[in-house]
Amino acid sequence: MKSLDYLKSISNNTKLRLISLLLEGELCVCELEEIMHVRQANISKNLISLKDVGVVDVRRDKQRGFYYLTEEFLNNTFLVSHIKELKIKETILQTDYKQYCHHESVKDENVYVCHAYRNEEK
Repeated sequence: MKSLDYLKSISNNTKLRLISLLLEGELCVCELEEIMHVRQANISKNLISLKDVGVVDVRRDKQRGFYYLTEEFLNNTFLVSHIKELKIKETILQTDYKQYCHHESVKDENVYVCHAYRNEEK
C-alpha cells in the first residue's frame, strides 16, 4: 500500500518537481526556491505533505532544514526509475535540472549559494 501513498503524493506538479530535484541530493528550501522559481511557502507546504507520507525527511543544521528522499522511498525502484525517465521527457523537469546544475556549479565549499545565505559561512 505504501506505493499507492507515494503515487498519490506525487500527483501534484510541484511535488513531482521536488522529488525529481531531491533525487540529486539533499537541498534546503531556499535552494529549492532559487532552482524552481516557486515561492518558499508553496515549497514548504509541499515538502511537509511529502514528509507526512514518508517520501522525504529533513536534517536540521542550525536554522536550516535540508530535505532528502527517504531510503524507504528510494527502495521503490520502479517509481524512482519512472521519475528518472520523466526527467528526460518533461520540459519542466529538464529546466529544473539545468537550474540545479547551474546552482551546483556556482556553489563552493565555504559559502551557501542560496540568496538568503550567500555570504554566510558553513
